[in-house]
Amino acid sequence: MHLSEEQLSGVEEMAYRCFSPELTAINIEVDEIEFCEAVSIPGTEERKAYYKGFIRQQTELCESIIKSAGNGSNPAQQQLLSLIQILASSL
Repeated sequence: MHLSEEQLSGVEEMAYRCFSPELTAINIEVDEIEFCEAVSIPGTEERKAYYKGFIRQQTELCESIIKSAGNGSNPAQQQLLSLIQILASSL
């Protein structure tokens, strides 16, 4: 599968907005099965674009949680502890 730079940019933005690969494929008007397969294969441009958007969103969310936790928000502190435990268990 070969996507244009415009399509890859669209993939990144859709992932940033938390859309699934299936819905992203529909939006950029490519075959869903081929696109989802491409996203599942390490090293493909489709996977890189998708996860670049996903990671950017996750980064912003974590930064917000950390900031809120530092400002004394109990729910944010609980969420941060959960995130730390998940990370620690995956090491």
